[in-house]
Amino acid sequence: MQDIRYASIYDNFTISVIMQLEDLGFCAKGQGGRFVADGNLISGVGRLPINTDGGGLCNNHPSNRGGITKIIEAVRQLRGEAHPAVQVPNCHLALASGPGIILGDGHNHATLILERE
Repeated sequence: MQDIRYASIYDNFTISVIMQLEDLGFCAKGQGGRFVADGNLISGVGRLPINTDGGGLCNNHPSNRGGITKIIEAVRQLRGEAHPAVQVPNCHLALASGPGIILGDGHNHATLILERE
């Protein structure tokens, strides 16, 4: 996971993001809160900028467009087409991740790793 430069992570609740960061191996179990507090998710300065499209509340929760918007923003980052204020420099490897169902109703999850050629 060290080579991934950007992540689109399902973010319906703060704890969901922290759990995914830990489960995906970006930080150790129990260290997700510290990972976030240390500024690792901030575009331009952090180790792993996430959800540069504004995330769920700003972009995909209206109209339930969740999954595809994660992939779209990851592709924008890889192509260098994200908004200049949030474009991740030299983004060559990106991750898109989220549940495939309503949280609490099952245990389905999908994660894609995308690479720029």
